[in-house]
Amino acid sequence: MTNGKTPGARSASAVILMYHRVRLEGAQPVEGDYALSTEQFTLHIRRLAESGRPVVPLDRVWSGLPPGRSVILTFDDGYDTDAEVALPVLKEFGLQAAFFVNPSLVGQPGHLDWPGVRRLFEGGMKIGSHGLDHTLLDGLALTELERQLGESRRVLEDQLGGVVDTLSLPGGSGGQRAVETAARLGYRAVLGSRPGRVVEPAAGRALPRFAVRRGHGPDRIAALANQSSRTIAAARLRYAAMQALVRVLGASTKDRVRDRLVSITRPPAGGDAG
Repeated sequence: MTNGKTPGARSASAVILMYHRVRLEGAQPVEGDYALSTEQFTLHIRRLAESGRPVVPLDRVWSGLPPGRSVILTFDDGYDTDAEVALPVLKEFGLQAAFFVNPSLVGQPGHLDWPGVRRLFEGGMKIGSHGLDHTLLDGLALTELERQLGESRRVLEDQLGGVVDTLSLPGGSGGQRAVETAARLGYRAVLGSRPGRVVEPAAGRALPRFAVRRGHGPDRIAALANQSSRTIAAARLRYAAMQALVRVLGASTKDRVRDRLVSITRPPAGGDAG
């Protein structure tokens, strides 16, 4: 595999942005500040389109990133807004993204149904697995880990009639064990939640991503697209602090902090403005 570098060419690197729900209506408390308004999401995509930075498909990580700095868009959890909001906006600006779906949640309230998943796939978007039912992968018995990764891929491929070769780790969980299991089951790439730049296919480890939150305006998105050292360092520091809290106080700490952020940033009832 190539990382897109050729003699004399500018070095190639990318940032992968991770979105979730992109409409506040219908958002649940557990989604925390990962839920964005439609207006905010549209502003982000417009800013990216105007930034001059290439927004490239996820497959370019292993087929070769363009010289310079580029951006890759991903969406986790398979929310209904993927097809209802994100797809039309992406098509308006001529962009492609990868959407990671939990097959067992398809058709559940607030999530994609199978026609919606197929609409994304047929619209030129990449579909990947997010595990079978969003069970966190840490500490699972090997047989259950294999079921979560293998069965989710099988169901998606059966429903779509196409290849599903990428995995997004639910909640960034599973560590190296999940990455190695995914590779053994035939996944081409695994995406995590740790912030960082992508400079190579990263075989044997999870690709880094930047989670997009409600408090992130277009300027932050532009800073990430430009791979601002200060913005990347701040994201890494926040991630490290959250992971330290989880190790000391337990996984529920993450949800409590997220709930607190939601109580601070929740818009007025019925509002969907950024």
